[in-house]
Amino acid sequence: MSAFRPRTARMSGLLVTATAVAAGLVPAGSAHAVSGPEAAAGQHASVVKLNIGNEANGRGCTGTIVDVSWVLTAASCFAATPGTTVPAGAPALKTTVTLGDGRRVDVSELVPRTDRDVVLARLATPADGTVRIKQASAAPAAGADLTAVGFGRTKTEWAPGKAHTGAFTLNTSNGTSLTITGKGTDSLCKGDTGGPLLNAAGELVGVNSRSWQGGCLGTDPAESRTGALSVRTDDLGGWMEETVRRSLAQRDVNGDGRSDAVMVYHHADGSIGFYSSLAKTDGGFGEYTAGYTVPASGGWDRNAMKLITGDFNGDHRTDMGMMYRQSDGTMKMYTGLANNAGLIQPFTSSYATPANANWDWNAIQLHSGDVNGDGRTDAVMVYHHADGSIGFYSSLAKTDGGFGEYTAGYTVPASGGWDRNAMKLITGDFNGDHRTDMGMMYRQSDGTMKMYTGLANNAGLIQPFTSSYATPANANWDWNAIQLP
Repeated sequence: MSAFRPRTARMSGLLVTATAVAAGLVPAGSAHAVSGPEAAAGQHASVVKLNIGNEANGRGCTGTIVDVSWVLTAASCFAATPGTTVPAGAPALKTTVTLGDGRRVDVSELVPRTDRDVVLARLATPADGTVRIKQASAAPAAGADLTAVGFGRTKTEWAPGKAHTGAFTLNTSNGTSLTITGKGTDSLCKGDTGGPLLNAAGELVGVNSRSWQGGCLGTDPAESRTGALSVRTDDLGGWMEETVRRSLAQRDVNGDGRSDAVMVYHHADGSIGFYSSLAKTDGGFGEYTAGYTVPASGGWDRNAMKLITGDFNGDHRTDMGMMYRQSDGTMKMYTGLANNAGLIQPFTSSYATPANANWDWNAIQLHSGDVNGDGRTDAVMVYHHADGSIGFYSSLAKTDGGFGEYTAGYTVPASGGWDRNAMKLITGDFNGDHRTDMGMMYRQSDGTMKMYTGLANNAGLIQPFTSSYATPANANWDWNAIQLP
């Protein structure tokens, strides 16, 4: 196949027809649609429709949900003119994503690749309940059967309301692209740009970029070619994961990418209110709005609560976690999830220590972080045993936001001689492996302050600590003057 023919027509919503859904875009940036059969209800729930610009004469493309807050599509959908670079940041034109259930969500940010026609589009609010596509880990082999999906034109419709699919064969591949040909008369049409190309297992192998549009409505009747060009995505998993990870803000209760303030208020009547103050685009805070309030009759004791925050169910909103000391001495874990308005909802319980465990409430320090790298924040407990040993325990969060049993990682032996009053602890991903580790500043006997790191392994357990920086002996740092947030 020689170079694809550029077209000047504006991009309209891509649709998958029995022809070609995958690439269906000319290099000029106009959109195409799959000219194959209509997709069965719920068959491709992760595929979404994009509208870029105004409804009357804007552009239409197709995309795929790869995360609750991110859609993968073609960068060319957002180019001001064909072939121009798409800058990172807010899209130049208002962009709306229509989800499979009909919900419409605005796009707030674009993160394009520089080496191929692909971009991650961030949703202004998380698309709760949506299905995420499974990504392939390797490129398909030449001759492989592939399926394209899109919302572009078909052979007979300008703007189909439902996605269509097309059957394709892989011709060749290189480091960044795939060339494909539609089977029979299947072809990619305007509006299919950005749509997914799937292997036989239904895994994402590419994003459709350009096509000849043979057989598509509005195309020259003499054009019969069904070839198309798609962008490889099997090697972009790390980039997508890193983009999602960097977008997560601490204490972001409504999932808009900005950290918010959350207040726990202990009322005089014994009730306890959880209030949210949402951050604005200028960094200021809004009015505190009440979420769940524990009634005065609830009998919660403020001195029996150890609170942590984190995204415990993986929906990109910060929730409230709590360890509560029961009247029988057991310690029960609770989770108050944040809703899409950023308000903490009623708490539900999960793991509780056995009644005979005899945990000492005053020996517990509670921290939070994603120690196993699964996208959900976990609970990490530092326990100061009576014999002088210090244990680091992990309670992994579940998909519903509840907590599992505490499992021991590294334990400092009693002979280690660590003084709990000489430790200032912090959590964070200190080595960049997407797992939360434990950091510590320790006051040495000679007055120096030494930094230590206990890395988390892939099971989410804290490993033995190693030392790094230490203040010079003559620095004379005052331990009581130090706060380590």
